Amino acid sequence: MTRFHPESPDLAPGDLAKLRFMAELRNQLQNRLSRGNRALYDTKLARPEDDDLGPDHAPERREELKAEMEREPYFRAWSSMMRSSQDLTWRLVGQAVERDLPRIQAKLGSHEAGRGSLELDDGVEPPAYLLAADTHRMPGSYFRQHGSSDVRAGALYDLGSAMYQFGRGDQSGRLLNDARGRTTVAHLRRYYADLAPARILDMGCSVGANVLPLCDAYPAARVEAIDIGAPMLRYGHVRARGLGRSVHFSQRDAEATGFPDHSFDLVTSQILLHETSPEASVNILRESFRLLRPGGVAVHLEVPIRLDRLDVCDQFLRTWEQYYNGEANTLGIAAADLEGEMRRAGFQDVLAGFQAVATPGDTEPAGLSETPPSQRCLFIVSGRRP
Repeated sequence: MTRFHPESPDLAPGDLAKLRFMAELRNQLQNRLSRGNRALYDTKLARPEDDDLGPDHAPERREELKAEMEREPYFRAWSSMMRSSQDLTWRLVGQAVERDLPRIQAKLGSHEAGRGSLELDDGVEPPAYLLAADTHRMPGSYFRQHGSSDVRAGALYDLGSAMYQFGRGDQSGRLLNDARGRTTVAHLRRYYADLAPARILDMGCSVGANVLPLCDAYPAARVEAIDIGAPMLRYGHVRARGLGRSVHFSQRDAEATGFPDHSFDLVTSQILLHETSPEASVNILRESFRLLRPGGVAVHLEVPIRLDRLDVCDQFLRTWEQYYNGEANTLGIAAADLEGEMRRAGFQDVLAGFQAVATPGDTEPAGLSETPPSQRCLFIVSGRRP
């Protein structure tokens, strides 16, 4: 049996081989076969006026292009394979999770007492944008559960997310899927080196994979992590304890957390906003401001898609997940003025730009750039509360 890390589900040799195949298939679909969609547009569907579209007309043309592409056999086949590969991946991951679920659930109360905590609230309801579709097409999404000790959604998400990191494990070879957390830390070390937070909050933490680098970077801090999904939090609690970190997980809505004003020195979100809604993302930025003490810092990482930097074809192709993969707010975030929203929320010295994903062992944190770097990157916006 193989595990991506000590707390993840067991994988039989056959499971691992199938998941490696699926990871390579996704790589081919996304990085090689997707180029055929661009060629289709350039040779058949492009219009002379597309090059001069302003912000008022680009959305309308993007929707027209979507309808045109959906009539083309190449795009239909490619898109169908993308969706089918996603569904098959969840099916394969789900089979492994189901076999090992009793062992994982038994760990809920078995780890060292006093290391972190878990607080659930039955009164927290999933918002409408999460009820509309299963995010990432993951069956049951983040919040559906079967019983008071269910960790299925968390285990499913952890294993499904980690499989995309084959070949990108951390220094010890474990697939922790924590690159976003490491990138947040790199950003903080470069731009907020004076920050020594006593209390940290991560919003929309899922299973806490990207929270653990914050624990390592600020070992004296109390680290809180919130999410809407109870099974995600249960699994995250097991995961963090098993990996030797102290995280205080609680079930809360990032739009209105319920924490008192000025509760934290650092508030982060990591690929949360594009899974909410345009209104919710603004509320979350405002909530992060409310929660900070004077001098505190908020850092929000997002998908590296900016519509104002793309032509109409790439606007559609780069936001495929919004239309076909249950990513509720990809277009909203790609079009949003996040820098302006941070300022309107009250933040000062706001920074915004693309930052290369931090790799294990990075000693010199990468800086922000106005254009995406050649390597994998994220879009980051950050600022201080005066």
